[in-house]
Amino acid sequence: MTTKFPPLVFLVLCSCVLALLVSLPPSGAAHDGDKHIGEGGNGQPGGQPMTAMGSTPCVNGMAGTFPCQNVDLASFLPLAEIGGGTGNDVWGWTDPLTNKEYALMGRSSGTAFVDISDPEHPVYLGNLPTHSVNSVWRAIKVYANFAFIVSEAPAHGMQVFDLTRLRNVAAAPVTFSETAHYNGFSRGHTITLSEETGFAYVNGATAYADAAANKCARGLHIVDVRDPIRPTFAGCFDADGYTHDSQCVIYRGPDAAYRNREICFNSNEDTLTIVDVTDKNAPRQLSRTPYPDSRYTHQGWLTDDQSLFLVDDELDEKQLLTKTRTPILNVSDLDAPSVTGIHEGTNTAIDHNLYILGRYAYQANYRSGLRVLDISGAATANLQEVGFFDIYPVDDNPAFNGAWSNYPFFKSGVVLVSGIEQGLFVLRPRTNFVSTPQLLTEWNSTRAIAVDSVTRMREPFAVNSNMNFSADGRTRVALFAYNVNLAPGEPQTLVTAQAEDAQQRIYPLTVEHVGKVPDFERVTQVIVVLPGELANAGDVSVSISLRGTSGNKAQIRIQ
Repeated sequence: MTTKFPPLVFLVLCSCVLALLVSLPPSGAAHDGDKHIGEGGNGQPGGQPMTAMGSTPCVNGMAGTFPCQNVDLASFLPLAEIGGGTGNDVWGWTDPLTNKEYALMGRSSGTAFVDISDPEHPVYLGNLPTHSVNSVWRAIKVYANFAFIVSEAPAHGMQVFDLTRLRNVAAAPVTFSETAHYNGFSRGHTITLSEETGFAYVNGATAYADAAANKCARGLHIVDVRDPIRPTFAGCFDADGYTHDSQCVIYRGPDAAYRNREICFNSNEDTLTIVDVTDKNAPRQLSRTPYPDSRYTHQGWLTDDQSLFLVDDELDEKQLLTKTRTPILNVSDLDAPSVTGIHEGTNTAIDHNLYILGRYAYQANYRSGLRVLDISGAATANLQEVGFFDIYPVDDNPAFNGAWSNYPFFKSGVVLVSGIEQGLFVLRPRTNFVSTPQLLTEWNSTRAIAVDSVTRMREPFAVNSNMNFSADGRTRVALFAYNVNLAPGEPQTLVTAQAEDAQQRIYPLTVEHVGKVPDFERVTQVIVVLPGELANAGDVSVSISLRGTSGNKAQIRIQ
């Protein structure tokens, strides 16, 4: 659980797919194009085989044979070295005891577990075999240190795996056994987990006994996993037929009528279908919203403020012959969403899975690989591509090869990408576009949260301090900021600070220390020295820069 500050004001500088099994019901027919998954080769120049790679920076637009921009390769493990088969979904887990980071990558024959705590030297720990037979579809999510895995393989159900078993693998790689199993359905296409409530939502599930009857009608099959090794059926939502994927959250967005309720945002083939699932026995559909030229509403994700939903439509590029399209819906009114617009990208590849972290969307776009989009202008459908790493170099055609999914939520900043024919990529986006420094400010003011590091206030520090600071060349001020993240080995000289007085005169501030604040994982303490020239200056504006990129300005009082 993330520890949070009391309410603050932050001043920010704006800087699958088709089942191969003929028994699928008609609702899966939109995925017919995906029967060619994995049939287009590995996308490497000359068809050269994939081999393991270590740290390879992006230089002059290339990282080895991979086109790139602002994204470096930390490491790559080919499928042959992580259990074989073809690749599909990927997710991540951070061990709360050791802070080690792990990649969980689905493959046609099972799930690979990789220790990436040293991203440049990943270690394949072992494989959890499929519960029944092989399938090109597998999906993984994590809750309470357990992985929950579904597949389109018949009689697969949901595997449960205790991730703490990864701590003590004596002789890697090993073959793992599942910790528990849920057999309330036969096949499931994707899975969503609400980490705040402990409920899993299996999308596109097919019942065992009668595929035509389809318990939950291949909509949301809801499972209570609060006791992970004893999952139990909790309910269905089937009013809008097949659900391909979903994001389920405790809603804290702008629609006051639904705050603090559990809401699922469902990609339902031709619409975004929003459902209140607070009562698992009686979910209630709030709205069903189409968008222009939809072909297959595959997946999507909310912006952090839960006001917008970005959609990956899997078949529009191929059928409409357009560049990569990202429809954007305004969901500020859950009962009546509206279409903000549709962003078109730089090439013709098919978008498949996207996730949003802060001001960036991370898209896994099949033959064009990972695409990083600045979504600051999403309210007007104005997205800007700021980085990419293309794992399928030979072309960007609208076909079902290359990048299946990605995982951008590690604290270290590394991003995982799973390649269908390739394997596991561990990427390191350059933080000059990932992070803009943000000074923390007091609630409803522009005054910076800071403490005098000479007199030293006891922790927990008071966020509403009215302390004044003197400037005599000896006084240090500790400012608190978000997004001041140095990569391993980078010097703190990349962090600079300055002050500006009422006459707009600029004073460089010496940065004496940069370090994390205990128990506040996203917050950095930046200690600066006040120069004597600022004595009795009154209110001055201070700002912090990282690698030359400046953040917001906030005030401190010097007298």
